[in-house]
Amino acid sequence: MSLDQDYQRFLDLKSYVGWTDDDNACSDELLTLLSDEIGPILDDFYTEIKKHRAAWRVITGGDAQVTRLKSSLARWLQGTLQADHDQNYVAERRMIGYRHVDIGLDHVYVNAAFSRVRLRLNETLSQQGQLSLERRMELHSSLGKRLDLDLAIMSAAYQAEYQSRQVPVDQARLQQQKLLARLSRAALADADLEQIHFQTVSYLSEALQADLAEFVEWNADHKQFLLLAAKGWPEPLLNNSLKEHDARFWQQVIDHGSGVNVIDDWQMQTEWQGSRTLAESRVVTSVVVAVRDEQQLYGAIGAHFQKARKLLPSDLDYISSLANLLVQAFHRKRIERQKLENASQLRRLVDLLPAGAVYVAGNQLQVNQAVERMTGFSRLELVTRKNWEAIVESRSSVEDEKDQPGEKTLQGVTERYEVEIRRKDGQKRLISQMTFQSSADEVWLLHDVTEQAERHRQELQAERLAAIGQMIAGLTHESRNALQRIQACNEMLELKLEDNEAAMKLLERSQKAQNDLQKLFNEVRNYASPLTLEKEPCELARILEDAWNQSEVDREGRAAELEFELTPTDIALVVDRFRISQVFRNFFENSLSATSGDAKITVSAEYRESAEHDRREVLVTVRDNGPGLTTEVAEKIFEPFFTTKTKGSGLGMAIAARIIASHHGTIEAVSHPGAGAEFLVRLPAEQATD
Repeated sequence: MSLDQDYQRFLDLKSYVGWTDDDNACSDELLTLLSDEIGPILDDFYTEIKKHRAAWRVITGGDAQVTRLKSSLARWLQGTLQADHDQNYVAERRMIGYRHVDIGLDHVYVNAAFSRVRLRLNETLSQQGQLSLERRMELHSSLGKRLDLDLAIMSAAYQAEYQSRQVPVDQARLQQQKLLARLSRAALADADLEQIHFQTVSYLSEALQADLAEFVEWNADHKQFLLLAAKGWPEPLLNNSLKEHDARFWQQVIDHGSGVNVIDDWQMQTEWQGSRTLAESRVVTSVVVAVRDEQQLYGAIGAHFQKARKLLPSDLDYISSLANLLVQAFHRKRIERQKLENASQLRRLVDLLPAGAVYVAGNQLQVNQAVERMTGFSRLELVTRKNWEAIVESRSSVEDEKDQPGEKTLQGVTERYEVEIRRKDGQKRLISQMTFQSSADEVWLLHDVTEQAERHRQELQAERLAAIGQMIAGLTHESRNALQRIQACNEMLELKLEDNEAAMKLLERSQKAQNDLQKLFNEVRNYASPLTLEKEPCELARILEDAWNQSEVDREGRAAELEFELTPTDIALVVDRFRISQVFRNFFENSLSATSGDAKITVSAEYRESAEHDRREVLVTVRDNGPGLTTEVAEKIFEPFFTTKTKGSGLGMAIAARIIASHHGTIEAVSHPGAGAEFLVRLPAEQATD
């Protein structure tokens, strides 16, 4: 019967039980009065089911399944009380009836369950003393109609489905062949063994209409039987070893060899030692077979019936075929496992190499763990050459191989590069890449030489600083007397020319030039001097406020705004407060200088995990609304004496970079021409509070 037909019959049933508009009006009141009782009713419901083995045996998933079923039944009961009688309502109740056939639940227990639920709900209604007796009777009547309608739909669906499954023997054989074909496809394809175990047990139970079915694996290493798949067992023990009384039975199955064994009636036979689990499940007839080949024993499968069952030869052939398909599945998995182990051993060797290793075939890449650590990207994110090229910022041949062809061998060509990449976290790293290229594939060996290059740069920088410091010391010594004489002359001239306005302006310009020269000497001397840090716990917000306050002179007579986006707001660092404030003051002054109109500077910060440095760090981003930086300026802005201003020493950003480096952090300028300047500062978050 179609859903439309079922729905029309349901409407007839509503009329038959005398459903009225008053019953519709009862829905909200019933929900209000009975909703709190649904939980206790369901607890009582499943507590009682556990006492009745024939009902409890369909609960194959234990407490986890009970929890899920409680949630489903709660929704069902709420829907019943709400009585939204559309086609979906009828379809859902019809599916419940079908499901009871699937799990083998005798419909008599459904009727009994309805009776128990009805009794508890009516008891609750009877206790509503605030309602008149007449109103309580009306609610009792409406509740009964709702439950009767639900039970009618479920019963009709159950009977129709149950009868449709009582097929003749020929159809049963055809069904067995279909199930074997499905399992064969799974056993010879890529299905995993766990899926095949459950599929075998499900097909065994379905085709033979068994009350209990299982696959028991023999674990040769631990000399024990494990229940790996089961249907209808009263107490699911999946993936656990069988109790001794059950294990003895399965040992007998194994000892009987590879043939199919049938126990027609457990009460009448004397040959087999019975399993207590099967006895407690009131099994009458059993059919079992070992799953083995000439080399290995894998376990056994069995089907059991709570009523006497005459098994046909086709049934025995069917269970034997299931066992053979399981053997094929185990054999396939054994071959696959050996191949995988061989390949895995090679992959482990490559994967555990401390150097980065990349295998390239066409446009496809395979990388090892070292490459993942080096780049911050997973191997799933680096599966193509395009993925790799997307993180490469620049590439150049090493010094001693520029303008020279790669080294040729009989197998291919070897070339060496230095590659700058941008990690997933945004940091740039310098990678030494050796490429071996054959006609069919390529192999890259990668080494992160960032620290090595940085040490070399620092050594060169130290030499330059020492030379600058020595030069400035000499210049300062030689020029000190001259500057002092200029200062003295300026002061004497100021007294004599105070009435001469034009001369005083020239004197002021002379004084300013002297001050600028002195400031330049100081900046160069400070840049060349070693940094001594006085670290202390500081809140980042306070540091930024100090730096902003120090730029007050640059903000006079114009609109300027500083905005914080700190996550969390109380980010703390252990740093030299004065030095770090100097860094951000430099950012603010440069932004204010570069922005012609209203200035807006945004500072955002957050905690991040740095895989590269294996630490937690704070990423601070400073953005403005100025003209931005060109790529060339962004690359050179931290170099000493580089400046785009008409005046200035060009040491401000270089000093900022030294300060950040002395705190074991990094600083980076990002090019966004026309879209504002952006600077990234990373500082270790050690000992910081969050």
